[in-house]
Amino acid sequence: MTSEASVTSYCNQTFSGFSHDTLGRDWSCYTGYQTKKAYMDVESISETSPKTSQSYEKFYQPNKDFIREINSVQKSWTAAVYPEHGKMTIKQLLHRSGGPKTISFPKTAAVQEETRKLAQILPVAFDWRNFNGQNYVSPIRDQKNCGSCYAFASMAMEEARVRVFTNNTVQKVFSTQDVVSCSQYSQGCEGGFPYLIAGKYGQDFGIIEEKCFPYQAKDMPCQKTSCPRYYTQNYYYIGGYYGACNEELMKLDLVKNGPVAVSFEVYPDFPSYKGGIYHHTGLTDKFNPWEITNHVVLVVGYGQDNSTAEPFWIVKNSWGPSWGEQGFFRIRRGTDECSLESIAVGTFPEV
Repeated sequence: MTSEASVTSYCNQTFSGFSHDTLGRDWSCYTGYQTKKAYMDVESISETSPKTSQSYEKFYQPNKDFIREINSVQKSWTAAVYPEHGKMTIKQLLHRSGGPKTISFPKTAAVQEETRKLAQILPVAFDWRNFNGQNYVSPIRDQKNCGSCYAFASMAMEEARVRVFTNNTVQKVFSTQDVVSCSQYSQGCEGGFPYLIAGKYGQDFGIIEEKCFPYQAKDMPCQKTSCPRYYTQNYYYIGGYYGACNEELMKLDLVKNGPVAVSFEVYPDFPSYKGGIYHHTGLTDKFNPWEITNHVVLVVGYGQDNSTAEPFWIVKNSWGPSWGEQGFFRIRRGTDECSLESIAVGTFPEV
């Protein structure tokens, strides 16, 4: 490398990592941590307010004034009070939304002219929940108080893509608890990344069906099982590498290969979403402050509003069927809303 060359290091963001040779036999591990604060040319998420361990243990109090304020400043989406949130502590709700941690998102990549032309011939609207009269998306589930969104989104992608690749003749529900308890590529209920789960864990160790290791919503020992394992043939960042994603590439991969897993920023207003096309209002619940967190979900389709022509993504969440639009939500498309279009992941399951 010449003296004029420069690189950007992301070592301050890494957890435990693993590598092996092409035969999967010569294993090694590594960790990365930040030794000094450095400038990074990426958009970083910061906490909205400092919190103490004591405040994390307080029960969340839904703020009706905040809900009314959200609904008064915009008409694109509707917020509502969820009584079940009042049964959870701030800490539990933060884990449900991805965990009280910071992560940096890259900016979306520029669209190449060839990609733009290919995207222009795609349907105006597309939804894997109703493609040629069939539903290729597995049922909505609830991760509860465990920070396992990465496992639910990863398994939901595998479930959908197995259906797509087999023309809906194979319909599985895969074990998220196996990922939480057994994967060395994640941190159990403390979070993880879909690239390492649906991709690397699925390729190296395989995944099992839900009935073999039912979800318990907590960290618990890995269980040995004789159940068959299903493997990932290949996995990839949409665009070819981390930081190469954009709206057009996501649409092309979604239509061709099936739903895609994405990470995005959860702001204080998002948990109150009830319906419509979500966008961040910029409002903060002053009485019950909520940290910005990193959540993982599954994009299953796209479209545009009939009256306003506003484009949106259709996204599967893991907060149960009573949240949002029967467990799904729509979010503004084409603007990298909440960084949703910056990191998308796809896989090719073995079928």
